[in-house]
Amino acid sequence: MTVLRAGVRVVTALAAATTCMVPFATSPAQAADTSVTPGEDAIHFELPQRWNDDYKPGTACSTPGDTGAYVTARDRWFKQTDAASVANHDSVDMPVTQTVTQTREQTFKVSAKVKGEGELAKIMTNTFGFTYVHEVHWKLNQKVGPYTLPAGQQGRLAWGFIILEAEGQNVRCTPDLVWKQSGKPYHISAPETKYAELQIDQAPHYNN
Repeated sequence: MTVLRAGVRVVTALAAATTCMVPFATSPAQAADTSVTPGEDAIHFELPQRWNDDYKPGTACSTPGDTGAYVTARDRWFKQTDAASVANHDSVDMPVTQTVTQTREQTFKVSAKVKGEGELAKIMTNTFGFTYVHEVHWKLNQKVGPYTLPAGQQGRLAWGFIILEAEGQNVRCTPDLVWKQSGKPYHISAPETKYAELQIDQAPHYNN
């Protein structure tokens, strides 16, 4: 299967040429997956590079009593929430798009109640360079696409969220000016962005 991927931050709105688009079938929207654990068929992405080692246990700190959290990326994956079947019956490439009919949201999740939880998104942003926030949304009537579907091909438009799974460890600056672990490690699932892709079947479905 060929996959055309793009973060929706850079996907443009469908142009006025929508009326010449080949009609395509829409499958029932998949139920939103409320779990934060990637399935076996989940699409995984390269982990973000760490920008710094702030708060790393054993490294130097400057003010006794200061607290922070050291986060380590473990997995980065596409959590699909919805999909629609698309098919191009024509002999020329055509754009395909889909309108969101169900609002979806992905929230920042922590496996345990930890002190300073509200600062974790900011710490992750500073650590990995992506903007992590408490909630990311697919809004009602938002457009997915357009993507170019080759002539005689079929596939699926899929959309959801990019999730970063990370391990967090709270730390405290000791009187010796060293970051020391405080409490037990915990798991973090942080929404990174909305995401959509066109998955194209390898073999042509139609012969024109």
